[in-house]
Amino acid sequence: MLIDTACSVAFYCQRCGRIHLQDIPLFSGHVGVPLVCGSCGHTMGEAALRPHLGLALDIRCGICGSSNRQQFSWNQLRHLSFEKLYCAEDHFELGYIGRWQNIAEFLDFNAAEYDALHPSEGEDFPERQQTMLEALNRVHDMADSGELACSCGSTQITASVIGEVILLECLACGSVCVLPARTSADLRCLRPGMAAAFIWKSQRSLLDVKGK
Repeated sequence: MLIDTACSVAFYCQRCGRIHLQDIPLFSGHVGVPLVCGSCGHTMGEAALRPHLGLALDIRCGICGSSNRQQFSWNQLRHLSFEKLYCAEDHFELGYIGRWQNIAEFLDFNAAEYDALHPSEGEDFPERQQTMLEALNRVHDMADSGELACSCGSTQITASVIGEVILLECLACGSVCVLPARTSADLRCLRPGMAAAFIWKSQRSLLDVKGK
């Protein structure tokens, strides 16, 4: 039997929150293997195999922002079945390493436990959660780049989540903008260059956002 993988890893994407399971190829040479989220394409880190050192994983923590290096010798990799990986700074769970089947079984078990604890949320609840998280990330990116501005010209904008919409409010004039964040179609509208439609403070009674 030809063994062509050193191990498998699964990491939570810092951008969309989904977890991506992938193999680390054994014959990858000296070139690092990028760990890319299969859902949103965000690069979560890099894996590198070295002849005498084994496997080095470089992952950035989505909570504290610190860079984490996890090192595994060849001997450790040969005996590795399943192990959780944590951030060295805040002990946040970053993901898992081991054999593909063991990681997949653990993820399936977690998903079943989650469904049992949230029976009334509906089958698409996890998907809607991830859509909201990605929408918030995009709003944050647009604010950081100065693309998010009120009709009055101010860029002092606050964001809050109400149900399945993101409510933007201008701190200068009190105007609001409602951004739906439930479906993939909603996400396609949240992109660089979008025109956020703010409603002036005098018109806010026309839109009872918080009553939804």
